Amino acid sequence: MITELLKYLDAVYNFPGAGLAYYLSFRSIAAALTAGFLGWLIGPKLIQFLRRKAFGEVIRVEGPSSHASKKGTPTMGGLLILFAFLGGLLLWGEWSNAYLVALVILALWLGLIGWVDDYLKLRRSKSGLPARVKLYGQIGGAFLLWLIMITRPEFYSTAPRVQEDGRIRLSAPLKEAGFRRGDRLLSVEETPFTLRAFKYRSYTEATAPAYYKVLRGEDVVRLYVSPSERLAVAQALFGESRPQTLTQTNLPFLKRQLLEYARIGSDDSPLWLQTLLYGMVILFIITATSNAYNLTDGLDGLAAGVGAISFVSLGAFAYFSSNKRWADYFEILYLPHASEVTIVCGAIVGALLAFLWYNAYPAQIFMGDTGSLMVGGLMGAVSLLIKKELLLPLIAGISFAETLSVMIQVAYFRYTKRRYGEGRRVFRMAPLHHHYELLGWHEVKVVIRFWIVAMLLNALAFITLKLR
Repeated sequence: MITELLKYLDAVYNFPGAGLAYYLSFRSIAAALTAGFLGWLIGPKLIQFLRRKAFGEVIRVEGPSSHASKKGTPTMGGLLILFAFLGGLLLWGEWSNAYLVALVILALWLGLIGWVDDYLKLRRSKSGLPARVKLYGQIGGAFLLWLIMITRPEFYSTAPRVQEDGRIRLSAPLKEAGFRRGDRLLSVEETPFTLRAFKYRSYTEATAPAYYKVLRGEDVVRLYVSPSERLAVAQALFGESRPQTLTQTNLPFLKRQLLEYARIGSDDSPLWLQTLLYGMVILFIITATSNAYNLTDGLDGLAAGVGAISFVSLGAFAYFSSNKRWADYFEILYLPHASEVTIVCGAIVGALLAFLWYNAYPAQIFMGDTGSLMVGGLMGAVSLLIKKELLLPLIAGISFAETLSVMIQVAYFRYTKRRYGEGRRVFRMAPLHHHYELLGWHEVKVVIRFWIVAMLLNALAFITLKLR
């Protein structure tokens, strides 16, 4: 909303400062500040509303005894995160961008599932939604993301060099073909130009246009393109469809090496099979990250803090991936349409920090599944969209460790019960943060030390860009 207004003021009136709307760094910070302010503003009202409706947290009997005092603290705090997040994006995001729309749809879907789960826990059953139903909901969210990714060319195409009004941003193939700075495209051969009509067309050397009409100053110039250059010029002007990039991802630590999902031996499997198997990857990542982050939400401020740290890193990676110069420098996949993911990360960081203001020890509100499923799912989705899912054990290292502790605890308990007749435990309690609580660490000490570890792990994730 504000972004479009500033761009209009800059284009029509050359309004001082309006050009900041074109700077991704400015809009990312603005989205974070806006979301943070909105969350801080609505926090007290939401807490009062949840208290009035008696939406108080139910504390597990088997949990640490120190948590008994938390009983009755308002939950469903994920609503605060969601409202602030959407507010920041509404003002500073470009809603024509497919990446932004896909992430917002996923956030709303997972937030709805989490809200239903929280509501049922408080009103009908302490167990909330059956685990199978919740899993089906997460599968549905992953399916929506997969469906958007395979049907919108922005996820696997290069960016057009021509704008809606016909203005051309020059590149090497266009310069060699005779295009000049300031040229404005009028027609493609004899067909009047509209970006919607020509964007992402699948051209071959035989079907690529032979000439273009451009407005150069006050003159209309007809540019003929040699047969050997026609395909490169058409792909540069209107964007090139590269479906294979959809199922590729960067390998950490290795230079110029890509992992291609669904690759069988040395031969490429059919594209439809690749996209189908890639859907299974999306399903695994979304369900794993949303559930892992849910496990992390067990201490005041823990999930919000480590989540904000993770999204700062993801936002930086999104910026590098969507900038040609940085992508080439780090030798990672260039994703020209992924710039708005940086804005999404900025907005969610601001929303999480606003929530942390009220969730810091002693918490006035809890995140609940409304927030944890949504934020965790977003974390997985962002990592998939910017091809950094293989770095999740570092970027979301705390959630990864929490999940691993639960898996080890359950597996060892079942093994020893079958072997010795009684179940034994590796940790005093799982997830991992409860283990340290029972060792005598104060809740605040556990949270701050986990934050420190999260920062170090994310720093290591950045180092992988250079250790290649």
